[in-house]
Amino acid sequence: MKVDTLIVGFGIAGLNYADQLRRYDKSFVVLASKEESASHLAAGIVNPTVLKRFNSVWRAGDFLDYALPFYSDLEERIQSKIIHPLPIYRILNDIQEQNDWRVAASSTSLEKYLNKQLISGDKFPEVIAPFAFGEVIQSVRVDTKRLLSHYIEKVIPHQFIPEKLDYRALIHGELIEYKGIKARKIVFCEGYHGLKNPNFNFLPLIGSKGEILTIKCEQLTEQVIFKGPIFLSPMGNKTFWVGATFNRNDKTTRVSEEGKAWLLSKLKQFLKLPFEILEHKAQIRATVVDRRPLLGRHPKLDNVYLLNGVGTRGVLMSPLLSDWLFQYIENNEKLPPEADIKRFEKQYFRN
Repeated sequence: MKVDTLIVGFGIAGLNYADQLRRYDKSFVVLASKEESASHLAAGIVNPTVLKRFNSVWRAGDFLDYALPFYSDLEERIQSKIIHPLPIYRILNDIQEQNDWRVAASSTSLEKYLNKQLISGDKFPEVIAPFAFGEVIQSVRVDTKRLLSHYIEKVIPHQFIPEKLDYRALIHGELIEYKGIKARKIVFCEGYHGLKNPNFNFLPLIGSKGEILTIKCEQLTEQVIFKGPIFLSPMGNKTFWVGATFNRNDKTTRVSEEGKAWLLSKLKQFLKLPFEILEHKAQIRATVVDRRPLLGRHPKLDNVYLLNGVGTRGVLMSPLLSDWLFQYIENNEKLPPEADIKRFEKQYFRN
């Protein structure tokens, strides 16, 4: 089999890059294990703001303007509902946070995303919010688990190979060869598994473990994503995503009683209602030391590329990041220096 591109990995980054290739009529195959990735467990919240400090995400407008129509097209293509427009209600903790919110909502970078008018905590008495809510507008939830599974089934059923890559079987040359596949180029979209990739193990991919709970709560509204010490996001049928922990030391996907206890303690700080725990899961996010994504070409191998390090903003950033990488590869357009892996070459690359 001869194709233009071999994609390795199929979380939200791999899916977005695959769809760039599909849109430009480039042949490709995807090689990925069918085990759950961090993208399968993600809340899928497209949020252009940093709600801990009331500021905007790096290049938030660019990412949001590209992502929303991109996912709308994908929803139509897979013929399944994946986009759920939902405001985020940030629980404000005191008078100072109320003032900080109003200032942020009046700033040039955030006025499109934050409602200047605070929302009374009385609107949702099931949630403890004595100092009101700050509302994030233009936020949506993307059902990443449904998107990933339906994309394989309906868009690339004959282009998806459910297999974990054996790096030893990969032959680099004018063409990339792997078990009968010949590709002009290879793009690695492996998430935290990329730490074991011998081609890119020089990059500072640190990873962070996130544990999440899925709960059922019959009396809680499904019209809002709540943000207190943690996120509480509706998933449909009165189920809700609760999370997540952030642990840079534990690199396993085993759940822990400590993680569960921490999540429950944070949830009970603001949710008054009874609930049932349905699931407790964990995954490793692909985070980078400078909190920017990783895009680019290998320093020595001209047909070997990377799209990784999207971390907790993968759903928001991956569509535009994929376009940047595609234009870089196919049309020699420059990558933003903040995302280009060249920023780490002098410090980390030793070959």
